[in-house]
Amino acid sequence: MKTTKPATILLALVLLTAAAAQQAEKPEKNEISNTRTASCLFKITTTEAVLPLNDFAVDYLLRSSGVAGKAAREVLDISPDMASELFEIEEIESIYPDSAGGVGIPPGATVPAGTSPTTSRASVRPPTARTALPGSTSTTATTPTRRPPTRPTPTRTTTVTQPLPFTTEQTILLFRLHVGLPDDAKPAAEEFMNSLIDNLRSALRGAFDEYSEKLKHQLNLAAEEATLAEEELVGKQAELRHISGSHDLSRYAILRDISSLRQKLQTAKMEQASNKALMEATTKRIAQIEADLKEEIGKDRVTDELQRMFELQLDRLQRTKKLVQQGSVSSAELADAEEKLARARIELAKRREELSKSAGGDRINSLNQQLSDYSIQVTRAEAEILNLENQLTDAESLLAITDSYELLSLKMDIAKQNLEETLLWRARLGRNARSIQPPDVTVIGAE
Repeated sequence: MKTTKPATILLALVLLTAAAAQQAEKPEKNEISNTRTASCLFKITTTEAVLPLNDFAVDYLLRSSGVAGKAAREVLDISPDMASELFEIEEIESIYPDSAGGVGIPPGATVPAGTSPTTSRASVRPPTARTALPGSTSTTATTPTRRPPTRPTPTRTTTVTQPLPFTTEQTILLFRLHVGLPDDAKPAAEEFMNSLIDNLRSALRGAFDEYSEKLKHQLNLAAEEATLAEEELVGKQAELRHISGSHDLSRYAILRDISSLRQKLQTAKMEQASNKALMEATTKRIAQIEADLKEEIGKDRVTDELQRMFELQLDRLQRTKKLVQQGSVSSAELADAEEKLARARIELAKRREELSKSAGGDRINSLNQQLSDYSIQVTRAEAEILNLENQLTDAESLLAITDSYELLSLKMDIAKQNLEETLLWRARLGRNARSIQPPDVTVIGAE
């Protein structure tokens, strides 16, 4: 316990001493590195769909006023026009994603015919000319001017013009950066190199942010379009149900129903006309038989005698009733008169029945039954004809609105297709927005 406290105090003193020494070794904030050359390897990783890059684009971007010009102005306090002559950039290797998600050649590049583009190693760019600052006595001579990378001249080439689909695979570009400052420049090569990398990273990130904003705007637009397309489809479906009224408005089906109804209507009218003709013939036949029977009865003397006896008995009955009321005769005579009248009626009826049978009068009952059947069939046919005519009118009215129904059906199909396309568009944009990654500039090594 006694040795612990002194040991702790000693350890604290050692740490304080080490911290003070490290603080003394660190350069001041405003102190420069006092270097005239600096070099490093840096890697650019970017998504092809967001920001397609190649060695030419990187070279141009690095020498732009927003990258090299800004670094020259802020770090070296010189004109931005001189910045591009203070460094060299050399491409080491580039890997591009192909349409299958692997690696391929840069978009628009040419490949020899009969070959398969897989991995393309970019040509090494020759060093860029470096020029001393105005008034400098530096002997850092001017190197040959830049020229495009050399490529072998094939006998026949095929240009890759098919656009690459969206992919989350990233393009990887590897460069060597060398900074060389003249003697009359501020000895801050490392700071200038770091500023170049930082400004390049900032420029790439700015382009990515702008792309992300556009992608978000497109995603919002796709969501709005999907909502409008859905509302339009729902409206067309409701309007279609209202027009159809739960009927099948297929033109072929309606025309088929109309043809069938017209055939049934024609058949019903023909049956009705036939039954009416049979009714007229039956009625005439019954009238003829009755006329013949009446004529036959009128020629029969037995019937005349029986008719005369019936009338005499009827007259006697009437006189007997008056005498009974006066009290001149008894009720028995009235009953006898009634009995004789009934017998006379029966005899007359029997005779007429015999004559009717002999003259064909028994057929009248059969004809009357047929006439009743024909009348029932005519009534039924009239009801059926009325029903068929109503159905035919309804079918023809449905056919009249078939044009509007078909046009609305076409619009509904278009609205459904628009909804599918907008939903796919929104889903694709949403997937892209979730999967894209910002470009990254990584310094691998520095000298």
